[in-house]
Amino acid sequence: MHLSISLRMAVLAAPCVFAQAAAVAAPPPTSASAAAAWIRVGPAQQVALGVRVSAVQPASAIRVELPARVSVPASEQALVAAPVAGVVVRIDVGVGERVEAGAPLAEIDSAELAQMQREYAEASNQLALARSQLARDAALFDEGIIARSRLQRARALERDALVLQRQRALALRQAGGGNGLDGKARLRAPRAGVIAQSLVLPGQRVERAAPLLRISGSGALQLDIDASPQQAAGFDAGTPVTVPGWHARGVLRGRAPALGSGQRVLLRARLDEPGQLLPGTQVQALLQRPAPRGTWAVPPTALTDVGGAPVVLVRGAPGFRIVAVTPLARLPDAVLVQGPLRAGDQVASHGVVALKAAAGGPTP
Repeated sequence: MHLSISLRMAVLAAPCVFAQAAAVAAPPPTSASAAAAWIRVGPAQQVALGVRVSAVQPASAIRVELPARVSVPASEQALVAAPVAGVVVRIDVGVGERVEAGAPLAEIDSAELAQMQREYAEASNQLALARSQLARDAALFDEGIIARSRLQRARALERDALVLQRQRALALRQAGGGNGLDGKARLRAPRAGVIAQSLVLPGQRVERAAPLLRISGSGALQLDIDASPQQAAGFDAGTPVTVPGWHARGVLRGRAPALGSGQRVLLRARLDEPGQLLPGTQVQALLQRPAPRGTWAVPPTALTDVGGAPVVLVRGAPGFRIVAVTPLARLPDAVLVQGPLRAGDQVASHGVVALKAAAGGPTP
């Protein structure tokens, strides 16, 4: 059986641009260029080459399953850190316990905090002296004994002392200390939630800003979905997302603007119905969107390339017609493509490499 032409010539003759309308049959090969889009091989040689075919199927939706991890949004978390260096003397909560905002969490014994309390006491004493001096100078000014400038200096000193005292009080409050000189920093919950992680033990020395506890809000969860750039293409914010087997569903919120490790794209979905999911669970997320008109599902082994262009080989009377297609999505058991195909077309799904080799074209 004679094979008429090389595959590279065939692809150059195949159409490369498709209208966004219903797929139609390719025009009959009435010209020399159309005839060049065929690999002419008869039934006997197809059997000898191990060629098998599969029917193309119309696709109404693009469904992709991708690995994902359940996490808690940053807006629903709080990290409790050590406000001062010291020794943890008490932990009042454990992992899994629910706390309300303001609930006591831990206590730190800190020499640094004792120094801050001493400075606050000094600032309070200075403020008291400044106010006493201002009261005396005001009385003397009213009696005409001192000049106005002296009264103004007393007022300025009182204002400076007040600012310093308020600044020391703010620092002390942020460090969790009281006004007394005890060196005890008492940490309280910044928000309501559940203790998700405890990072220290009583008796452990910590530095300023060392993480101690992590609090997670209850209810709100999200999915961090791992995808390749090709898989992520076409899935925009608002795309429905489900987690099969977990009774969970949500919507896609967006994607990372840059590739991460392994040249992967992070997609993030909000779970409106978390179902039975818990933070940290590894799942398969199902994303679905309507397929463009003229989308077809073909076996993964049917998609090949000729001259760098993706094509499928459609069986016809003379042999196999080379049809250029545009891949849209790769599924576990199929590839979704757009191209001039029609219902009932059968594409080569096995023996594709042998067909290309027999025709004198490049093989993968």
